[in-house]
Amino acid sequence: MSRRPCIVLGASGLVGQRLQQRLINHPFFELKAVSGSKQTAGKRLDEVEWRLEQERPNLPNLEVLDLNAEDFLSSLNSLGIKVAFSALPDDIAAIIEVKLAKSGIIVFSNSNAYRRKPGVPLVIPEINQHRLSQHEKNIFCATNCTLLPIAIPLSAICQELKVSHIQMRSRQALSGAGWRLLFDQEALNGNHDKSIPGEAEKTTAELLHIFNQAGNQNVANSSFTTDFQCQRVSRKDGHLVVVEVIIEGTTTVEDVVEIMNKFNQSNFDSSPSSPEKPIHLVDRIDTEHHLWSDGENFSINPNPTDDLKTGMAIVLGDLEVLNNNTIRFSAYSHNTIRGAAGGVILLAEIAVMKSLF
Repeated sequence: MSRRPCIVLGASGLVGQRLQQRLINHPFFELKAVSGSKQTAGKRLDEVEWRLEQERPNLPNLEVLDLNAEDFLSSLNSLGIKVAFSALPDDIAAIIEVKLAKSGIIVFSNSNAYRRKPGVPLVIPEINQHRLSQHEKNIFCATNCTLLPIAIPLSAICQELKVSHIQMRSRQALSGAGWRLLFDQEALNGNHDKSIPGEAEKTTAELLHIFNQAGNQNVANSSFTTDFQCQRVSRKDGHLVVVEVIIEGTTTVEDVVEIMNKFNQSNFDSSPSSPEKPIHLVDRIDTEHHLWSDGENFSINPNPTDDLKTGMAIVLGDLEVLNNNTIRFSAYSHNTIRGAAGGVILLAEIAVMKSLF
């Protein structure tokens, strides 16, 4: 398979650099261009500050392209760019992504700009992968990072049990708000705004949208009320959610474990970034040691440039059943890997394997 020439839209942000990190040795895609804001446009890539904790990989020393340049599209055309991975802010993405899509470039977006828009698939592969083939505008969207640790375990439950209500409380990492908080000692000490305006509403809306389009009819036909609240904490990476699921009927911890194992067995995917298992079951979640999971193992010294699976699984623990009808668990995922760069590249991998472009 020949590698498809691609561009990363985002030179200096966390997600843009995660995309660069994951694409440099990717078997399906070849990093041929990176674009940036006016602060980075015109610089060589090695002149742009590297903000990830892992060492900067051996990136090609490209000149960062200016998104707003008149010759931007012609530059991409001359490079043979076929695919764009977007880490743009929503307002900029709303303009640039559709511009690229109309020019024939396939856009895989981590932005909120086109999520839930008609003709634009919003996809979690374990739940509604079939939607990838139903695109109309050359744009594919990954979901909000907070949704992944909720939606994937909940989908497994809804396949087997009738759910009536879901309560979720999130504890979201600083990196979810961008790189600046990671370099702010006050924020690292816990002195930051803990509120995340609009996050609970956005997460709820995307959950319902994804479930309504689920491939499994039990999930697609599920109907439940929700109570979601989201909060920022001083952890650098990793979104933790505490979830209570009220069901009709009764269940046990053993039943729920069996449900998760059954879900894992039915969700094997051979794409490079797909985890060994989507849900990694543990007794108790350790936010320090369980950040980098490939579904079977935890990495202590991760190298996402070469190991595309690490950080892609949802870790589920602290499982209990209350009053025979309330399933309580914690779930944890890497917000800039599965919840952002890794998740959006996974969509592109599956699209390639399905010969969608």
